[in-house]
Formats: sequence, structure tokens, C-alpha cells
Amino acid sequence: MTRIKPILAILCLWTALAVSGGDFTILNETDSNLRLRQFNNVEVTLPKNPKTVVIGYSSLIQVWYCAGGTAAAIPELSSTATLPKATRKLPTIGRFNALSTEKILAMKPDLVLLNGRNGSHNRLRKTFASLEIPAACFKYENYSDFTDLVDLFCRLNGGSLKHCKEAIRISREINGLTAQTRKLASPRFAVVFAAAAGFSIETGDTNTAYMLTQLGGRNIVDSDTGRLPFSFEKLIYENPDVIFINTMGKADALKDKFRSEVMSQSAWRELKASKAGRVHFLPADLFLYQPGTRFPEAFRYLAELLYPGAELKK
Repeated sequence: MTRIKPILAILCLWTALAVSGGDFTILNETDSNLRLRQFNNVEVTLPKNPKTVVIGYSSLIQVWYCAGGTAAAIPELSSTATLPKATRKLPTIGRFNALSTEKILAMKPDLVLLNGRNGSHNRLRKTFASLEIPAACFKYENYSDFTDLVDLFCRLNGGSLKHCKEAIRISREINGLTAQTRKLASPRFAVVFAAAAGFSIETGDTNTAYMLTQLGGRNIVDSDTGRLPFSFEKLIYENPDVIFINTMGKADALKDKFRSEVMSQSAWRELKASKAGRVHFLPADLFLYQPGTRFPEAFRYLAELLYPGAELKK
């Protein structure tokens, strides 16, 4: 039984970011298929070198193509600008939360890739299993998941990680950057998540906070439970050196909401981050969504904000 590890552990290239795998486990692997236990303990058998692949979770598209795969259909997206060019005019199978079973079946797929955190996706996987259509649900929440998935997808596409030039490039760039930033003073940070429903604080396993920690920053929240309710009192008490804000929804409206409800308070102006002009609204394409092959760009974007003025080699 082989447990998936980050690319680092396999190629010795991910040393700076090594974390234990465990989101899925390979139970058996042959030349033609791969038996997998998902993070929720569901076991599935997936074919190698699938010809018709339907991807129902947009964040997996870049990862699949990075590993040498191609797709026949993808979800409907408001923008395809960050997707591989080859996918931008593919047929669509409905919105992420409302994928069309009929459209997927019409593609006659031999593999369907879905989101393990979405209830409708898990129900779809069961439907496809009953129809003997291979499908799997994946958890993809931060960079460590990305490294696990690239390794798995390379295997499914009949290749190997050591021959994936794009994966090697990504690991080298990120490892080189984090090796530099870890030698610098460790600033304390907070990541606020702003949505129409309100504000929350991101913990260690969310994507932005995970990257900042790998860069040497220290999160004011000592937890790995996704997002916690926002507490202005907690923020004032912890008084971080820098504050990052992710928005989900209409960015301009959410920025105005955060400024009027939080930043307008007199106590806010006493924060170190506020006084130093180190409050940053982050672009959604790199930090709300998983950046995939753009992870090096996302890491560098954060590094330059976390360590302003530092000379970071490329």
C-alpha cells in the first residue's frame, strides 16, 4: 500500500514544503488502473490513460493538464482567462454546484474528477459508480494538496513525476523562494476572508495562510480548522504586522463593506499593520481560487508583501 506524498518526498525537490500526505491512499497500482482510497475512506478504481475525461471541479483543470492530461468537458465559469488555452472552448456541464448528470453522461466519459467537499459531487460519484463510470472526489485546499494531486495525476496519465517538467519548475521556484524568506525575520500576519455573509479569519490549512506560513510568516490564529468567526477584539489584541484580505463575491462591494464596518473604527487605526500601510486586499485569481501552475506567482506575490524591501532572487 502506497501513501501519496507531496512531490518533494518523491523527487527530493519539495524539501522546504514537506508535509505528510494522507488525503488519499493508493491501495494498488497496475499498468492499466489504480485503486484509490479517498480522504473520506471511499475506495475507487480509476483507469490509466483515460481517453474522455470530464472535470467537474475547475481548480483541478490546471493540475490535470500540468500532469499531461486533457479534458473533454469542464464546468461553466464566469471567466476562463486563467485556464489552459486548450480548455477555454470546451463543452460545459453546468455550474459547479449544479452539474448536469445528463450532459456528463452524454460525453461517455471513462473518468470523472469531482470535488470531495461538495455534497452534490459526492452524490454524483455514487451515481456514476452505479453506472460503472469511474469517478473520484478530491480535496484540494492548499499547496500541499496540489503536490499530492500532481503526483497522482501523472500516474493516471501513464507518466511519472520525475518527467513532469512543469511540476519540477514549480517546485524549484517555490523552494528557492521559501529558502530565502525563511532566513528573514518572521512577521505575524492575519488573513481575513470577506464574503456577503460576513467576515472570518483563515487558519493554517486555508490556501493563503498556508503559503504565508511556508514563507516564514506566523499566523495569529493557532488552528488548522478552515475558517473561524471574525473577532475584531482578537485582531486588536494580537496586533499583527500585516493583514491580508480575501474577497469572495463582488470584490469592490466587499472592500467597501470591510472598510466601513471594520477599518473605520478608531481602534483599527492603532494597529501596527494599519499604521504601516500593510493592509492588503488580495486578487481573487491567485488567492480565492487555487492558482495551480501559478503557485510560484502566488507565493512571490505574498513574499513581496510579507517582506517589503527584501531582495528576493528569482
